[in-house]
Amino acid sequence: MTKFLSYLGYTYRMRETTGTGRIGILCADDQPVFVAVAEQLRNAGHTVQFFDPQSELSAAHITDLSLLINKQVFPHVLPTLRCAQQREITLWNNLPATIAFSSRLIGLQALEEAGFLVPSVTFEKPEGEYVAKGNSIWDGDPELNGEGDFYQDLISTRPIDYKYYAVDDGTRIQTAGKCVTSKLYGPKRFLRQIHDRPRLTSRLRDLVERANLRGVGVDFVKDDENQFWAVDINLAAGYRHSGLEPALYKSITGSLPGK
Repeated sequence: MTKFLSYLGYTYRMRETTGTGRIGILCADDQPVFVAVAEQLRNAGHTVQFFDPQSELSAAHITDLSLLINKQVFPHVLPTLRCAQQREITLWNNLPATIAFSSRLIGLQALEEAGFLVPSVTFEKPEGEYVAKGNSIWDGDPELNGEGDFYQDLISTRPIDYKYYAVDDGTRIQTAGKCVTSKLYGPKRFLRQIHDRPRLTSRLRDLVERANLRGVGVDFVKDDENQFWAVDINLAAGYRHSGLEPALYKSITGSLPGK
């Protein structure tokens, strides 16, 4: 099996800066976590601008930025990120990982390489209940017993997802988890925060280090034998109800290029 994690990252020098950064965030300007983080950044003297992730941006939109954070991934966003990289604008999550993990299959393979249990994949509908997925993360949400580019057996579980997040703040990789209702059965709804599970969070930290990520979210389901299966990876996570706003602030300021 081809190894992806060894190809994905850059090395960033993380340092604290004050009042010098021009930061762009590809994110809706009412997203609560990044609005709160943006307020902290502005209070520290940085300039923060939100960009509509549904719009196509030209080089002129980003030319004065020090750092660009991508909160949502769409095909038209990738040329913007590449343009930023070519102009030596720091990307919070590196471009090779963003491109690679836009493929759900590559994302699942990376999760498996990191040591997580991952449901098997078929390209024909399995017998019994299954989850249908599109090849790319922008191809829509997974669908129970629907049509897709590939299929996975449905893990026997309660209709609950366990979402874990990791943020490299420059000093350590901070993690947090929460339970939400599964979107396979209706709208997602926050249930509660959950304690770290050392085995999961250790592998999550390893994934962050090996792919040189600044932040990531991974979705899990728990089967009837209390085993956790990784079903999705997200480099443009929202971090809601995670309590990781201070870690995000520290990570972003530490990612700014030094003067």
